[in-house]
Amino acid sequence: MEFTAKKNNNATCDLSIQFSAEEVRTAYAKAYQNAAEKVKIPGFRPGKAPLNMVEKVLGDSVMDDAANIMLNQAMADLFDKLEHKPIRLPQFQMETFDKNTGAKAKATYDTKPEVTLPKLKKIKIQPKEIKISDADIQKELEGIQKNMARNSLKEESEPVEASDLLEINYKFKETGKEYPENTQTGKFQMGAPQNPPGFETNLLGMKLNETKEFTFTYPDVYPASPESAGKSIIYTVTVTAIYKVTYPEINDDFASEVDGSANLQELKDKTKKQLIEIFGNALTKRATDDAYNEIIKESKFIIPESLIYEETETVFKNFMREFGLPVTSLADYAKRLGKEEKEVRESFSKAAEKRIQTYILKQKIADDYKIVISDEEVEAGYEKEASAQGIPAETLKKEVQKQKAETYYRDKFLFDKIDEFVYAEVEKKSPKAISTEEAEKILSGKEE
Repeated sequence: MEFTAKKNNNATCDLSIQFSAEEVRTAYAKAYQNAAEKVKIPGFRPGKAPLNMVEKVLGDSVMDDAANIMLNQAMADLFDKLEHKPIRLPQFQMETFDKNTGAKAKATYDTKPEVTLPKLKKIKIQPKEIKISDADIQKELEGIQKNMARNSLKEESEPVEASDLLEINYKFKETGKEYPENTQTGKFQMGAPQNPPGFETNLLGMKLNETKEFTFTYPDVYPASPESAGKSIIYTVTVTAIYKVTYPEINDDFASEVDGSANLQELKDKTKKQLIEIFGNALTKRATDDAYNEIIKESKFIIPESLIYEETETVFKNFMREFGLPVTSLADYAKRLGKEEKEVRESFSKAAEKRIQTYILKQKIADDYKIVISDEEVEAGYEKEASAQGIPAETLKKEVQKQKAETYYRDKFLFDKIDEFVYAEVEKKSPKAISTEEAEKILSGKEE
């Protein structure tokens, strides 16, 4: 067997293999041997007929099997010799295949993606630094305060007030339509920020077991429930329980009840520290993502089209599962949207290409800068991950072993180390101080 391999500039390689006549005959012999178990020859039980008789009966009908046997063996023998390895088994085209003259096959296969990195120290980013105000701390404490609410059942004669918690039976219909057969039950917190503006005024003053029918018109723009926007809905509501909601006063006793703090100031200091840590970690991750985006812009990638196509399918399926949609083909999904498949595929393809770029970028950085992870660092990674999940490290490790996910977690910890290296390596301008409101916009992707 002789071969030639020529690397192309699009992450593919042209491979040509020549086989001797003896190699072709050997492949045929193996194909006949494999077929002997199935072929029926008069006078012989299956698999017991002499090979020369099997060959006489089957002739060249096993040619495709023989070619596959020969090519599979060839790739097993060639793999370590190829300078540019295939990322999947090449699809060969047989040019000739003859027992007397030999065979020739050729294929163009995909190789690993390639990336040329810029100098990391030339990449510039603008980190953000969180500025925690007294109002932020107060808001956090009020959130804790609400979680510590105490509900006391009101007397039958006491009416619904602005901050009460109600248990209700209700049904509703759009104006001009019929009520549904079933009545729904639920809880309704008066004064909650998510309530439709003006809705709860219809409930004020109601008493236990009172039923009231009223019409409520939703705002023309109502993001919380776009399907209700601008509609007039008729509600029938029966109040089945009314609770007076009281909250503990935010003072030293409150601080002690929350986590044993000596006084309110200590709880405020802890809260500020936690907020700085939470926002700081999130903003550092965002700055690291910004660094990768800049590195990608300055890098040169060569990625096989087939790899992008495969990743596009994966991104699409993950999207369907994430939103609880039945996993169908991308073509069917485009048809449901009333769009061309090419347009829809392109949107998923961009995300797929970005994922591939980021992945191979991290691998390249690890290779170029000799970043590896030790067993001790893996152990530390488990400790950190378990702490974030609120479970013992040993519990996490046992679950990882059960799921056979050791490689996944080792790679995750390695990539975390690469992220830290990249953030430390790139040039960072002086941090820009921002408020929690600005940080939330940035982290949610809603910044202008």
